[in-house]
Amino acid sequence: MYANIPGRFIQPTWGSIRLSVGVLLLLSATSAWAASLSLRDAEAIALRQNPGLGALTQKIAELRHKAVAVAQLPDPHLDLGALNLPLNSFSMNQQQMSMLSVGLSQTFPSFGKLGLEGQQAGIEAQAAADTLRGQSAELVLLLRRAWLQALYTENAMATVRHQEQLEAESVQAALALYRSAQGSQAEVLRAQLARDNLANDISKLQAERASDLAQIAQILNLPEPPSIEKQWPNLPPPPTLAEMEARLSGQPLLRAAQAQTRAAQMGVQVAKTGYWPDVTVSVGYGQDFYPGSPNWLSAGVNLSLPIFPGDRQDQDVAAAQARAQQAQYRYDDQHLALTQQARAAFARYESYKIQLQRMDRQLLPTARNAFSATLAAYSAGRAGLNTVLRTQKEVLDYALTRLQYRRDLAISAAELDFLTTQGEMQP
Repeated sequence: MYANIPGRFIQPTWGSIRLSVGVLLLLSATSAWAASLSLRDAEAIALRQNPGLGALTQKIAELRHKAVAVAQLPDPHLDLGALNLPLNSFSMNQQQMSMLSVGLSQTFPSFGKLGLEGQQAGIEAQAAADTLRGQSAELVLLLRRAWLQALYTENAMATVRHQEQLEAESVQAALALYRSAQGSQAEVLRAQLARDNLANDISKLQAERASDLAQIAQILNLPEPPSIEKQWPNLPPPPTLAEMEARLSGQPLLRAAQAQTRAAQMGVQVAKTGYWPDVTVSVGYGQDFYPGSPNWLSAGVNLSLPIFPGDRQDQDVAAAQARAQQAQYRYDDQHLALTQQARAAFARYESYKIQLQRMDRQLLPTARNAFSATLAAYSAGRAGLNTVLRTQKEVLDYALTRLQYRRDLAISAAELDFLTTQGEMQP
């Protein structure tokens, strides 16, 4: 490698060569990282780009602005007028009492109503913020489920391809016996059929993987399915069941339901302020143009009269109380549902953990040893091909079942992580 300079060639130094190699390696590593998406990065993309979460963010901003606006007094009214004008000339100085007036009035809602409405809107904004946190956690859970399913299909394909190698060993054993006149051609064909049938399983798993990646792309709002990392993610282990149940009250969706209950209860207090009148204070000034006439000042107080509370105020309070009771029932129902969900997910997690351990320590190794022993016995003429194919199928079934346990164990851990979510989701 030489630098082309007119009139001469300059040989590069070892330092420049090492630098060039280092840059190439760095670019290669960067390209590899960019081509493979990690679950953590995918979660950040989902929280940043999901349009539903964006809509909720704007809803929170709306409610916070509303909380400020509803606590303010109504706008004052400005009155301009011409009083007692004679129709024959419209002259302002033809007679006394003809004047131009200007007035200002301000309405004061019933005592305490504005402050209560502002507090109610603030609580609704807090409920929306907790809903955003809860739906963010739900989105992460949905992404993790699709991610783990995609990893399962990827590993299942590798398992089936490994099974093809075992089937190839059976084919070779059947061919060896057939060539030595100890086996039949039918056994060779059956062994080849069992091997070739695995291609259908791979095609089915490829379709499932494409579907899983498409779902991930939809969650991430990406135009094309991404390439994801192949290793299983390290999800946090769940706490004990007692700790989980104690932490459920801090779950964002449950906090949102609790805040909605407080807002509805605040609505009862707002409705009760309707028993008190609204007060409007007004003041006006009149300019009289008749010679010698004084100017005029007027002031007054206007009151609403809630004298028929049975048809209005009592009904408003009763409706607000019904809304508050409805919100409380929703909170209680959601708390019971989350408690049941936590107990069921925890039981599944413990079950899958035990089954996966038993599969790794006993069942799968035993199935593999049984296949090896059966294949050796078949090669020696002491076992039939049916036994070999059956033990091969058992190895595949146990291997795929192990992957299912691993997937379901991780999904249960993701569900428990969602149920014990406390703080705000960080993109």
